[in-house]
Amino acid sequence: MSDVTTAAEDRLLRTEDVAKWLSVSKSTLVRWRQSGEGPTVYWLAEGVPRYRAADVETWLAARSTARPRLPRRGIAHAGTSRG
Repeated sequence: MSDVTTAAEDRLLRTEDVAKWLSVSKSTLVRWRQSGEGPTVYWLAEGVPRYRAADVETWLAARSTARPRLPRRGIAHAGTSRG
């Protein structure tokens, strides 16, 4: 692995950066952090959370293999009828 790749993977991101990357609000990311369901967080000091880019990517990869979501109620799918 090159030094450039290692540096990019080890780069620390702010809550705002990760929320924007994941297309979620900062409050959603905070909620995930508090519940332990979000990416691994590192605390530089009290009130200063940071995320490693590599950890966010790993978390995303794990989410992509998570159980499929059930269809929402009231949505008809191809091959099914409502009635």
